[in-house]
Amino acid sequence: MILKSVATLAFIAALAAPALAQTDVVCDAAAIAKAEQQISQISDGAKKVESAKELTMAKEAMAANDLEKCKSHLGNAIKGMDAM
Repeated sequence: MILKSVATLAFIAALAAPALAQTDVVCDAAAIAKAEQQISQISDGAKKVESAKELTMAKEAMAANDLEKCKSHLGNAIKGMDAM
């Protein structure tokens, strides 16, 4: 019974961690410049392309003053880099 409860809590924590990490993303010119620099160093072509697409969408959202969308796309770009 206790093992089942611990397993359930661990599962919930695993699902919540990415959502909580997403809120830490700041969408500003400095963060985008840093992400651009990091993306340029990715050696895996598919990851580089996907992260670059997300970064482009983040830039477009920032230009449209949609900061939530910008944070989401910038977070996705960063997640794509983490898998390097």
